[in-house]
Formats: sequence, structure tokens, C-alpha cells
Amino acid sequence: MKSGLVDIVLAEGMDRLNRSQELSANLFSNCDFHGVDIHTLSEGRIEELHIGMKGTMDAMHLKRIAEMTHRGLKGRITDGRSAGGLSYGYRVPIDPKPGLRITGELEIDQDQAEVVRRIFQEFSEGNSPRAIAHQLNIESIPSPRGREWKVNTIYGNAKRGTGILNNELYAGIRVWNRLQYRKNPETDQRVLRGRDEADIIRKDVPELRIISEPIWQAVKARQGEQRRTLTKAAPVALRRKRYLLSGLVRCGQCGGNMTVAGSGKSRAYYCADSKGKGPAVCAGMPGLRLDRLQPLILTGLRDELMTPDAVERFRDQFSARMAAGSKSREAERVALQRALAKEQKAIGGAMRAVRDDMATNSVYEMLKAAEVKKEAIEAELAALKTPIIELPEDLAAVYRARVDALADTLSDADVVHRASEILAKLIDRIVIHHDATTGHTAELEGKLLELLSFADSKNAAALSGAASSLKLVAGVGFEPTTFRL
Repeated sequence: MKSGLVDIVLAEGMDRLNRSQELSANLFSNCDFHGVDIHTLSEGRIEELHIGMKGTMDAMHLKRIAEMTHRGLKGRITDGRSAGGLSYGYRVPIDPKPGLRITGELEIDQDQAEVVRRIFQEFSEGNSPRAIAHQLNIESIPSPRGREWKVNTIYGNAKRGTGILNNELYAGIRVWNRLQYRKNPETDQRVLRGRDEADIIRKDVPELRIISEPIWQAVKARQGEQRRTLTKAAPVALRRKRYLLSGLVRCGQCGGNMTVAGSGKSRAYYCADSKGKGPAVCAGMPGLRLDRLQPLILTGLRDELMTPDAVERFRDQFSARMAAGSKSREAERVALQRALAKEQKAIGGAMRAVRDDMATNSVYEMLKAAEVKKEAIEAELAALKTPIIELPEDLAAVYRARVDALADTLSDADVVHRASEILAKLIDRIVIHHDATTGHTAELEGKLLELLSFADSKNAAALSGAASSLKLVAGVGFEPTTFRL
């Protein structure tokens, strides 16, 4: 709409646009502001009255459907049937005569059930979920989703009942209504939340039991002991980044994250997929010591990243990006001027009615609304100016000084978390490769545009908008640097 290329929005009905009152009102306001009409086949041209009344009716209808569906599923559970969802280890039986699946019924899939019993047995004997997942992947046994087994697939979340080891159905208890989805009004995304214990329904289904009671209790006891051990650790420390390069290091073989393991000087980066999923997914590589990688990356950022050729190519591409932004702003300016002309025309008509003594209350209301819209459009036009951004001539020097200052602060453990956040603004990722002859190599990909906010704080706000749409990687204005370790 902002581009001025849309004249009308057409839909079968308002419920096809959306069923949220807030989003309906926002859509109508945006269309009205840009001079775009909304038409539906059932309601015709949409006005404020439609948004208020029809939007409310659609929202109520959607809520009623959700309540009726939830009530119907609850009835199934009360009758001892399944309310949907198919856990690993089970399948929906088929009626042999019509050859159709029997809705609401489950039966044990013996092949998958054997895998479930194996997981419980091995965990109760002291094997870790990681070791179990490794072996299952080596044997090419498909996971519940048909891909590789992961630690979380086995261990899951006890509070939410996710993961093989937490599924009470394996113990002959069907659990329903444990979780619910709520839509976040700010993001319009569904968020998973747990329900109160009083709302959760449990039904005994001994015919669906896969795990014996002694094995089930042994697994629960071991999980409880592990949770007590984790509780002793400092929760805040676990949430904060402990290492400067946290979240940036990638495995050059599989592309997965590399995480730190070990203690003291032996701390090193290892491929998380290789450790978590096993050699069937990634063969991994020897650990890369933390005390060797971190200083090398800082040195590379300071001395190798901002080469004269890379900075010059960046200047060229930055100029091209700003030119493209100017074209976009020009299109928006044209659309705003068109909307301004529409409001001025409405104001002129209302003023003529007032002059001819033919104005009614609705005319005065329309005049007031048009004046408000006109002021808003004029404010947008005034703000729609092309920012004048000049790249500092000493950009490379300012950048190196910033990296030096960052390195000086790393002796204080309290600032590593913040320093890692700053470094993440300079680096996209660090890809680690390994060769038996040459050893480890590290390849950096950076975000040069973010560096400008360090160089010129006055232009930081204008630069941040461009930074979200311009990323310089290999071949487009950034010279990836490979460092031999």
C-alpha cells in the first residue's frame, strides 16, 4: 500500500481477511490512510461499522468454535478414547471390513514399542540420552519424525511431558489438556503454555502400557536425581554467555553449532551435532582449544578484516544501497502526496458546505477527521527526508580501536556476556574446518555495516535500518579471512 500500487483489497468475506478485531481495525486504518478501499463479496464496501460489528462477531465465532472443539475432545477422553495426537510406539488401528482407520482408538506398534523399551531400559541402567541417541543413529533407526535422534527427543521436558522418557502413556496413563496455545497480541504468534494441574485429565489405559512399573519408577528416580543436581548450579550463570564467541562458532563439516566442553586449559570447541547425534550425523573433528581460538579471532578482526580493498568495495555497495533507499522513499513520498491531496479535497468540499450554510453535524465531523489525517500525512512527509550519511575516512582505524578496547575488557568475567553481544554485531559466524595435515582453520564472515554505529553515533539510528537489509559476505564486499591455527 505504501508504494501506491494497490487501489483495492478484495476478499470473499471479512473472515477471510482475519478474525482478530485488533488486526481488522489496523488493516482498515492503514487502507484508509493510503486511500485503499476494502471490498468483500458478502458485505460490499467495508466501512467502520463493519469493522466494529462484524469483527466482533467473527472473533466470538472463532472463540465458540474453539470451545466446542475443546468440549468435544474432552468428551472423547471421558469415554476412554483418544483425543488426537499419535505418540511414538502407537498407531491407529484399521477396521478390516471397510478398511478405514478407527477414529479415537490406538494400538501398540510392536516395532516402535521395542525401541521405547530399549530407551527406558538403557537409561535406567545408567546410559545417557546422548549415548542412546548416538547408538540409535548408528543403527539407522528412524526417530519419531523420521530423522536423526537427538538428546531432547529422548529426555524432553518433564514439566511439559515431552520426550520419550516423560510420556505417561507408556506407563498406561493417558494425559490430556496438559498444554494450551495462546496467541501473543504483539507478535500474532502462538505461545505454548502449561495448564493448571486441576485442569489436566488422566485416564488409566492399561491395554496401551509399554513400560513395566519397575522400569518406569527407576527412570523417574534417576531423572529426579539429575534435576536435583542441576538445581545446585547457579541459574543465572547458566543463562548468561560464558564465552566471548558463544553462538558464533560453526562446524565446517555439518554446519551445526560448536559448543565448549572440558575445564581449565583443556576447554575446547566441539561440534554439538557430533556429540548430540553421533557420527551418523557428523563425524566431528578434534577439539579446538578455547585459549587458541579466541585471541586469534580478535587479532584477525583487528588486523585482517578491514583491508583497504574490502573497505573500498564496502563503500561502493553502501552507496548503491543508499541510492536504492532513496528510490523507495520517493515512491512513499508520491503515495503520501496522493493521500494528502485526497484529504485536501475532502476539506475543500466541507468548507464549501460551511460557506453555503449547508453543513450538518456529519460534515463538521468529517472536516475534523480530515484535518487530523492531513496533519499526520504532512508530519510523515516532513520526516521522509533522505538521511545524509557520510562514511568516516578513518573507518578502519576507528574499528580497530574498538576491537582493542573490547579485548582489554575480557579479563573481567563479569563483562564477557556483554562483550559477546557486541562481538555478535561484528561477526555473522566463524566456520571451523579441520585437515589432518594443516590442522584447524577458521573462516570469518562479518557485518561491516554494523561497524558504522561504532564510528559515528550521530548516524547510528539511520544506519540501523539499513543494517537489517544489507549483509556483506564472501564475494559481495567482504573479504572472508582464513587463519591457520
